[in-house]
Amino acid sequence: MTPRNLAAGVVILAAVLTGCVSAPPAVPAGNPAAVWQDRLEDLAGIGWWEVKGKLAVKTHKRGGQANMLWKRDGEDHNINLYGPLGGGRVILTRDSDGAVLRDNKKRVYHAPTAEELLYRVAGWQVPFQAMRFWVLGMPNPSEVYEQSIDDWGRLQTLRQAGWEVEFEEYKNFEGRELPRKFNMTALPGTQHIVDDELDENDQVRVRVIIKRWSFQPS
Repeated sequence: MTPRNLAAGVVILAAVLTGCVSAPPAVPAGNPAAVWQDRLEDLAGIGWWEVKGKLAVKTHKRGGQANMLWKRDGEDHNINLYGPLGGGRVILTRDSDGAVLRDNKKRVYHAPTAEELLYRVAGWQVPFQAMRFWVLGMPNPSEVYEQSIDDWGRLQTLRQAGWEVEFEEYKNFEGRELPRKFNMTALPGTQHIVDDELDENDQVRVRVIIKRWSFQPS
């Protein structure tokens, strides 16, 4: 390959890679705090959504990943995970009466929370209760938190409910700029579910990559 062709190939490859990444708006917001407040108001009004993506969980001793389809309708949640139990399908539902999990062998489990159920069956600690807000790029308004926003008025980092959340990338989904990739790390010494195999300082890490969103008005 000649130097000219090589250079052209590099330019084309760079263009392809750039096209795969959702860049932030070209110009930072003039008033990021005001943009953030407008964003919060819009996100708080979403009562029905469906998200498709991938979920990965890792600790010092265990880890795994799954495809995820999560539907929310008010306080009712339906979370389908494909892969965490040897390639099978796990269905988590949660409403005002509690949570139910059905595995690929048609066994049914009950618990007060989806977090407890998934841990009991798959050994995964995933903060679904708070994550239903974090997945939108907003804190849970009913709990204390610390946050930082970026120059475009978007949530950048968040500390809440014993977790530290880092929002790595945003993308426009159906006219809304929402997280595409974010990472959650359990803060040292914080255990939401008792685990005899985990040292209290062994960090639990959860990574979410979102591929698709759908919305309906509240």
